[in-house]
Amino acid sequence: MRNTKSLALGATLATAAFAALTSSAIAARADQSLAQAASSLGYSYSYLGPEDAVQLGRPGVTILVRPGQKLFDVNDRTEAMDGPAPQFKRDDVYVSEEFVARLRTIATRYPAPAMSDTVITVRRAAAYKPANASGPITGFSVVQVPGTEQVDVQGKAPAPNVPITLTLVGTFSSDIPDTVLTRRQVFSGPDGRFQANVTVTPGNLRGAYLTMVASSVPGVASASIRFEMKAPNAALTVPVEQQSRSIR
Repeated sequence: MRNTKSLALGATLATAAFAALTSSAIAARADQSLAQAASSLGYSYSYLGPEDAVQLGRPGVTILVRPGQKLFDVNDRTEAMDGPAPQFKRDDVYVSEEFVARLRTIATRYPAPAMSDTVITVRRAAAYKPANASGPITGFSVVQVPGTEQVDVQGKAPAPNVPITLTLVGTFSSDIPDTVLTRRQVFSGPDGRFQANVTVTPGNLRGAYLTMVASSVPGVASASIRFEMKAPNAALTVPVEQQSRSIR
């Protein structure tokens, strides 16, 4: 009995010691807020709800960072980061100093060209303070543009100059996982409103469900709408498509 109690006590002490060491190791990590690092380096920042990832953007480069994964995407290629994997905590993603240095290096490879719309986008992203915006995206609507395979997307962010990432997700079968079709980033205007025309190609399969998701920085709640695309001119009766009387 005494040996059993000793073993139990030893196991409890070992567990407590391991937990203390783990907590100390985590506390010792000099993680940085990815949102703040992105702002200081001139990247736009958006959370992609459908992919559980963060998108960073500069002219010519898009970076996808996923919490818990050391692999990240730079445009169309996948790279491995140094240091620990990103962690999601306190409503933000935190990354290592090594990864922030990596982002700085990538930024130098994609400098902003002078006098262009993309420069304005980067400057707006660098000047934006994510902590200043909080609340939901409201008034979100998706309406098909007649005669096209595009939808008109509108909504209102809780603050001006907020980056909004519009992600289109396709649901084509009960046996096939949802597929991310396209992403586009816009900024809210002085009154917080945003608007964009987004093509649904290659998701223009009749009878499939499409979902448009509007996501933004930490503190801004996402909005989404599921819809079904109709034929571009489904409401019209086109004479040339009607059977002639001789055929009837």
